[in-house]
Amino acid sequence: MATNNFHNERLSGVLHREIGTVIAEQLRDPRIPPIVTVTKVKLGQDNRNATVYVSIMGEKEVREEGLTALNNAAPYIQRTVAAGLSIKQFPRLYFKIDNSIEHSQHINNLLKEIKDDLE
Repeated sequence: MATNNFHNERLSGVLHREIGTVIAEQLRDPRIPPIVTVTKVKLGQDNRNATVYVSIMGEKEVREEGLTALNNAAPYIQRTVAAGLSIKQFPRLYFKIDNSIEHSQHINNLLKEIKDDLE
């Protein structure tokens, strides 16, 4: 089981790096904002599916439109990344918004307000 876990973590790391590179350097969809960061890749238990968490800067509409464009481009991203890797079955990619950065900024702002109120 430990070997499988190591394999999943390693594959997840490789996918994280390669998917980020394809998005940054090869996608030309105007709906995808210039700054899209892959924050995490989570593989399903059978490695047939992978959820790719991305952080997209901008207003809610921009993020949603960018997410839709990424999910539409998923087959292209899969083919491009799979061409450079030697794995039996390449996982199907599903993109989701990672709101953790915005959430942490909100918490930091609240803490700053509390600190300012106390001073």
